[in-house]
Order: sequence, then structure tokens, then C-alpha cells
Amino acid sequence: MNLAVSSGLQQDVHTGGPEIAIYAPHGRDAQVAARLFAEQGIGSFIARDLDSLLSSMTTDLGAVLLTEETLNSHNTESLHDALAGQPAWSDLPFIVLAIGSERSRSDTARKRIDALGNVVLLTRPMHAEELLRAVKSALKARRRQFEARDRMEELLMREKQLRESEAKFHTIANSVDQMIWSTLPDGFHDYYNDRWYEYTGVPEGSTDGEAWNGMFHPEDQDRAWSVWRHSLATGEPYEIEYRLRHRSGDYRWVLGRAKAVRDDTGKITRWYGSCTDIHDDIMAREAAVHDLTRQRDQAWNLSLDLMAVTSRSGSMELLNQSWGTLLGWDVEDLRGRRFARLVHPDDLPTAKSAFRNVMSTPVSNPVEFRLRHSDGSYRWFAWTASGHEDRIFATGRDVTERREKDAALATAQEALRQSQKLDMIGQLTGGVAHDFNNLLAAIRSSLELARRRLSAGSDVARYLNNAIAAADRGAGLTQRMLAFARKQELHFDAVEVQRLIPDLKDLLQRSLGPRVDLVFDIPDDLPNVLVDANQLEMAILNLSVNGRDAMDGAGRLSLSARQVFDPGSSDLTAGNYVIVSVADTGCGMDPETLERAFEPFFTTKGVGKGTGLGLSMVHGLAAQSGGAFRMESELGRGTTAHLYLPVIESVPSAKLENGEPAPTVERKTDRKLTILAVDDDLLVSMGTVGMLEDMGHEVLEASSGAQALDVFARRPDIDMVITDQAMPKMTGVELARALRQLKPDLPVILATGYADLPEGVSGEVAAKLDKPFSEANLRAVIASVSETVAADDLT
Repeated sequence: MNLAVSSGLQQDVHTGGPEIAIYAPHGRDAQVAARLFAEQGIGSFIARDLDSLLSSMTTDLGAVLLTEETLNSHNTESLHDALAGQPAWSDLPFIVLAIGSERSRSDTARKRIDALGNVVLLTRPMHAEELLRAVKSALKARRRQFEARDRMEELLMREKQLRESEAKFHTIANSVDQMIWSTLPDGFHDYYNDRWYEYTGVPEGSTDGEAWNGMFHPEDQDRAWSVWRHSLATGEPYEIEYRLRHRSGDYRWVLGRAKAVRDDTGKITRWYGSCTDIHDDIMAREAAVHDLTRQRDQAWNLSLDLMAVTSRSGSMELLNQSWGTLLGWDVEDLRGRRFARLVHPDDLPTAKSAFRNVMSTPVSNPVEFRLRHSDGSYRWFAWTASGHEDRIFATGRDVTERREKDAALATAQEALRQSQKLDMIGQLTGGVAHDFNNLLAAIRSSLELARRRLSAGSDVARYLNNAIAAADRGAGLTQRMLAFARKQELHFDAVEVQRLIPDLKDLLQRSLGPRVDLVFDIPDDLPNVLVDANQLEMAILNLSVNGRDAMDGAGRLSLSARQVFDPGSSDLTAGNYVIVSVADTGCGMDPETLERAFEPFFTTKGVGKGTGLGLSMVHGLAAQSGGAFRMESELGRGTTAHLYLPVIESVPSAKLENGEPAPTVERKTDRKLTILAVDDDLLVSMGTVGMLEDMGHEVLEASSGAQALDVFARRPDIDMVITDQAMPKMTGVELARALRQLKPDLPVILATGYADLPEGVSGEVAAKLDKPFSEANLRAVIASVSETVAADDLT
């Protein structure tokens, strides 16, 4: 075969698609054609023999290229048999490379070629462009066959699904008790389930179209047709009760319903409906109507609501028995009396306003007011009423319990709002206290350094001492702020309240003065509570002093304690508690003052006579201890403060693991150390560094965690690190963790004005130094850390 590709042939590269089977066992025709197809990006393969060709003639084959000389009688029959087995959509294209012209071909050879069906005959010798054109045309036609195959398969699948769906529909429709029917969008009935024909007894198909209406009772036909036409016009659901002719010849009541099915555009595609036999229900309903008077009387007297018929002027004429059940009145005694005489005086304007226009405008939205019980108490009722023919018909539902619950809920919600308010103020207060501690730390350390540099007996020292004392008072104030914010560091322990409170008697008597009569009511069998004992003593002293001030220094102050089980509330979890109560006989507080009593800096005392943090501190202690702080007060009758403290069942004993006393460690506090001081606040850092240098230590400074790591990298001989906690990018705890990875035994002291630290701090820092701190505090902490390091060295 002469296959020459002209220079003007454009390369039409194919990517993927059906392949060409080449069957040319003689000569090099197969190899030349395969190479030509490969250059054009057309997939092909060479069949070695006829069996290989026949096995490759699947529905995915694109076309067959073969030479005429391969078509002998045996081959033609085999190919014809293979082609006869093609599916309906398939007509495999053949390209035959012929020997000579059409005129020189015998009838037998022509029939063999024609038997292939979809065949293109190319005469050799031929140009390669002509072959490629024929192959591409055959593949294009084959792809159209594949598309037809896909559409046919999709159509067959849809038909199968439709048959299955219809089968399911018919199965379901014929399994229910209701009569099921369906119509075209215009309302033409074209389907009824078996139940319809079984119920009506009519021949199948006899009620298609509009013939269904003839099955209705003559009196119902016009009405049913009108309702149906309205649904068809508007698309609204169809629902109607009518009488349908039964197979017995009788008419029975049925409930007809139908809904439209719409496509994605909202167009109605079909109506589906049902008929349900409700004849027995209708008959029962009619029987109920006939017996309405008797049942009305029963309902009237069995109703749990108050029911009344009054004259236009409000004279009670007819009452049900609930007036006796709910209000204790004899019904006969109330007849003829005025309804308004039973209304609570405070609610009378509401009742008159509600019923003023009842003859023309019914009271449909319940109006609530109180009626007097025969015992003189009042109960709440929600009233509805209407007027008819100079009579007022009214119904009152008892809502007393609901209103009580609503009141309790409102109280609980108010308590929750108050708790959230205090939490918000606490967060703000804690942050402010932290910032104040930093300022006080810088002030106090600078004052101490200045005092150390003054000569003995200097007049300035007196003023510095006064300033230092003021800074200490400021530190105490921030501790109270932290207590309210629940950010103070507490030391919880098992405390015996029955021992702690009586031991305070002498202190309390001296603090309160001789005109305050102290009364103690403390049982001996109280369980232990979990609390910081020192903070509890301060709280009791604080409450006692507040009580003395409320009594103007004279009166009775009662301290009591008792164990209770509290079921839980918004500020307290359920459990056992010991309530420590401090009650005074002072002036008391009004509700507005009591509501604000826990707020920090709120005080009713004069200027300079109180910080307004006492009750806030007690509130913070209670909350931080897992309890609660509540107060009761009434103007002119005094105030009682209740401190709820959680009960603990057992007292853990603290012992060393080996049961032996700790070894005595030689102090190393006099050793001169190389200390790295880290603080982002320059004022605080200056004071800390100054005190450390006065102690004789070598001090290195850093203003951030990153800078501290750089300093440590240059000076690995650092003995100790004192770092602030709240620093940008890297906190003090994070710095300690990073330093301990470099030097595990390096002691780190955390200096902070904020006691709320992350979990796991104890594993990273050797000690915590509260800001503001004195030189004595600083020296003591360094000594403590040095002792710990020395003890570790011994072990």
C-alpha cells in the first residue's frame, strides 16, 4: 500500500476516544497505517488474525480497517455473524482497502464487501490524507452512535425507574383504606385506586373525566363542583365533606382532599387526592348536636374554669360549679350579686376597662385580674368574654400558679442579671487592680531605694515613710479589689467554724466597742468547711464592723452558724453548706441600696469613712470558695448577711511521702548571685534592679521574653531569673518554660500583680512574688528559692 502524507495535511491530534482495529496480515500495510494513526493521535491496534479481530469487535470499538484480500468466504461469514450480534444502536464502520477498481471486482467480491454493512471502500494505491479523512469520518459517526447508546440507556433507566415508581405508587395506593385518585392539571380524573371501585361498585374507568361528580348526592354536586373549580383556578388545596354513593346504593359521608404537585417553575403538573369515609363520625357529630343541651350542662359544671352569665349591668345570673371549687363560694349565694364586688380593689379599673365595650367588642385577649376567695384571699384569673342579647358570657381561667412561677422566674432572672453584672465589674476591677499593683511596685521600690540613700535622722525620711505606708495601704486596697474579682490567691483548708468564730470574740469586742452586745449561736457539731481561714476571719470582722456602723455604734450583733442542704440556684450549686450569718439591729437598707451593696466602691458611709470594697471582698471570697454571699435587709429593722461555705466530708492530712521530717538545709541567702530581671515596665524594672543591686547581687536587665533569652544565651552563668508575668508576645510563665528547657535547674521567680495564673505554673516557676513588694519581701523570696535549690542539691 502506498501511503504518502502530503505536506499540506494539517495534524488533527485526538486525545483519547475509540480505537481503530487494523487487520492487514500481509505486507507492511498494518504497520504503516498504525504509525500514521499514531502521528495523528488516533488510537489503534493491529489484529494478528481473524480471531483477534473478532474478539476486539466490542461495542467500544471505533472502526475496523482491513484489506480486501482478507475477505474470503470463511472470513465474510464470521464477520457477518459477529456484526449480526450488534445492539440496535451499533453499526460498526469498516474501511476496506480495495484491490483495483470497482469495474474489475467480481460480484462475489462485491457481495462480501457489502455484507459488512457500514463500509467505506478505498482503492489502492491511495493517498494517506484520503485514508485519514475516511478514518476520522468513521470515528465521528461512531461517536454519534455512542451518544445514541447513552441516550437509549438513560431512557431505558428512566423507564425502569418510572415503572418501579408507578409500581410502588400503585402498591401503596391500593394498600390504604382511603380512596385515592389523581387528575391532570386541568382537573381531568384519570386514575382511581382499587379502593374507589371496591367502595363505589362502579366499573373501572366509568368515573374518569367529569363523571365523578355524578357519584355525589344530588344536594352536594353543585357545592362540590364549585369548590373543585375554585381549587383548579387558584391552586389552593381542595377539601370538602360530601355524600358519596356507596356500592349498597346508600350515600355515605366522605372527606375529600387534594393537593397540587408543581414543577420547579411552580406550574401544576398533577393533582393527587383522597376520599376518606367519615360517615360514622358525621353521624356521631349529628347525634352530639342533638344532645348538645345535655352535654353543655355537663361541660358547664365539669369545667375547671370559672364560667358566668351576667346581665348587662354585671349582675351574676348563671354560674358553674367551679365558683365553689376554686373560690369556695356557694353558687346560689352569688346569684344576683354584682360581679364587681368580688374583684380586687386594685384591679377594678382593669376589669371595668376590659368589659366596658364587651357587647360590641369581645374580650378575646385574656385580661387578668383577681377575685376574692370566700376566705378573704385573692386568686388571679385570666378572663375572656363576649356579649349577646343583653347578656355577658365570661370565662376565667385560674392563673395564680402560673403568675407565681412567673414571679419566681423573674426573681431568678434578676438574680442572674445581678450576678452577670457583678462578674463584669469583677473582671474590670481585677484588671485595674493588676495595673495598680504594677504602679505601686514602681512607687514602693523607688521610695525604699530613696529612703536607703538618706542619711539617718533626715526630715525627708519621715515623708518617705509616710509615702511607703500609703503605698502599702494602696496594696491592701488592690487586694480587696482582687478579692471581689475572685483573683486573689487563697489558701484553702478544712476549717472548724465552731472554733474559729468564738476565738474572734475578744478581737470583735475590742473592734466594735462596749456599746455593741455580741450574741453567739454556734453549734458544736458543725462539719468542716473549705475556706481560707484568714480571709474568713477578715470577712467576719468586716461584716461586724459594717453592722456596728449601721447601728451607730450601739445595738445587738448576732453571729450564728448552721448546716443546710441547698437544692441549688443561680449563684449556688446543690449540696451541703454551713451558713455563717451576721445580723445587726441597725437602720437597714432599701431594695435599691441592697441591690448595689456588692458593687465595688459603692458605700453609704461618708467621704473618707469607707472604701466600698468590704462587701465586695466578702462576695469574692464566697464565690471563690465555691459558696455564695447573700443579704437580707429592711429599712428600720436591720440587716443580716449570710455567708454560704461548702462542707467537706474529710480532712486530708499533709505528710511527707516517706513520713520523715524534711532535712534541715543550710541557708545560702548571703551568697552573691547573678540575677536576670525581666519586666516590660521600665518604672517597675528600675525599682527591682535597684533593690537587687543594694543587696549586692549582679543584675542583668531585659524588657521582654525574647531579650531575656538573648541575655541568657550570652550569660549562661545566671543564677536566678525574676520575671514579670503579663508581657507582650511572651508571658513570664512561657519565658520560664523556655529557660528551664535550656537549664532545668534554673530557679525562676514570677513577680506579678495578678494572682490568676495559668494552670501548671507550679511546675515552671520556683516562687511567686506579689506586686507591690518591699525589699524585705524580695529578700525573703530569694532566700526561700535559694533554700529550695540547696535542698535539691542535698538530694
